[in-house]
Amino acid sequence: MDIHKPKPWHGVREFLKEYLIIVVGVLTALGAEQVVEWLHWRHEVQVAREAIAFDLKRTVGGAAAQDAHTVCTANRLREIGEVIDQAQRTGRLPPFGWSFQPPSASWTFESWSALTSGQILSHFANREQIILSGLAGELERMREMRRAESDDWSTLQMLSGPGRPIGDAELAQARIAENHALRDAAQLKRSARLVESFVARSGLLTPAELDRAFQEGLKVALNTGVCWARPGPSKGISDALDRYLRAPAARPGDMKQTGDLGVGGAFTLEK
Repeated sequence: MDIHKPKPWHGVREFLKEYLIIVVGVLTALGAEQVVEWLHWRHEVQVAREAIAFDLKRTVGGAAAQDAHTVCTANRLREIGEVIDQAQRTGRLPPFGWSFQPPSASWTFESWSALTSGQILSHFANREQIILSGLAGELERMREMRRAESDDWSTLQMLSGPGRPIGDAELAQARIAENHALRDAAQLKRSARLVESFVARSGLLTPAELDRAFQEGLKVALNTGVCWARPGPSKGISDALDRYLRAPAARPGDMKQTGDLGVGGAFTLEK
């Protein structure tokens, strides 16, 4: 086997030629590696966008259903308030049926953990990163509010039945749960509209996709629970809160329709 010994350089010119060949080779290899990495992350981002789009459509539908269904929640809480009022006067609960539960959306952002754990989020535009982070945070708040709302409605179910005597302690507990349920409904309506606005501003769904998801959510609201038409707010609900709960569902991105009380408004109860 022949062994080729390295040839000595003959002058600076030959040295520079060899040096240039090495530098160009290294730069070419590094450049090719960067191109391969760029193509890899471009593919990962595209796959992530498709997963996010599915999540966002589901989120908009759930938000629309939540927004639209608060009129049913307000109606049911009026009836509950009247039952509590009557029980306070008589010391006895009247017969009261129970056929209502508020919307039970999960408010999950299933693609979020993959975005953050896989470092894909850092390859999105800064604006998209900020909006998606805000959306994930708001959905986390909504999950907490939904759990609190579920607890309050579970407490209110003690009012149902054929009628029975009731003491002051139970009445006080029911009144607190009623007020909390009103607060929960208002806050969830506000958050639902904020979530829709986050999605609309992200640009990850087309206007047509946003509208379809919104309309699907309205259909869900129409098929969930029972609404009772009862004129005028009960004495325990402020007029502003009652108007807010009964306001039509706002279309995604329409920040002017966040409600009479405003995005950061306080929901006040007179009881």
